[in-house]
Amino acid sequence: MIKLYTAQTPNGRKASIALEELGLSYQVEWVRLDKEEQMQPAFLALNPNHKIPVLEDDGQAIWESGAILLHLGEKYDTAGTILPKEPAKRMGAIQYAFFQTGGVGPNLGRLGAALRKEGEKNGEMIEIFGGEMDRLVGVLDRVLEDGRDYLGGEYTIGDIMHFPWLRIAQNIGVPWISERERVVAWLDRIAERPAVIKGMAVPE
Repeated sequence: MIKLYTAQTPNGRKASIALEELGLSYQVEWVRLDKEEQMQPAFLALNPNHKIPVLEDDGQAIWESGAILLHLGEKYDTAGTILPKEPAKRMGAIQYAFFQTGGVGPNLGRLGAALRKEGEKNGEMIEIFGGEMDRLVGVLDRVLEDGRDYLGGEYTIGDIMHFPWLRIAQNIGVPWISERERVVAWLDRIAERPAVIKGMAVPE
């Protein structure tokens, strides 16, 4: 049985969405971040970096959300549902997954931390990370301007990786998403998928 150690965060929901898209059975272990369960020895034995998600599969503990999605795609996705089999399309999916982990995720995470900071906000940090998010979402907008439905043309791990992060920003109403119709339509398209709806509700 696959076991997913997760919490109610965008990175955790990447993994649950992928599991739902592939129709896999899995057991959910809710790691209570507010109780610092991720710092307990049992969890650190799975992930020394004390972050969720962690996927335990056949005796192997896999951490880093991008690595988890690649593992699921390579081991279980015989139909190419989220990780295409054709080499060029497969590399495209991996490319967009890396774009998220290297750009969108870190910058949006730092922007969120700056906005959530109690007391006086650091305006410079908000301007820097907000500006970079505007630029990064602009890249996605250019990718989508040829009319494709998803980043790689077909729905892949590249879309899954972006969705839980950018959906939060979309729901807040940030202009660097709301003012880009193609990006809004792309996120709304992903949000309608039954597996995404289920995955976004994990853990509950």
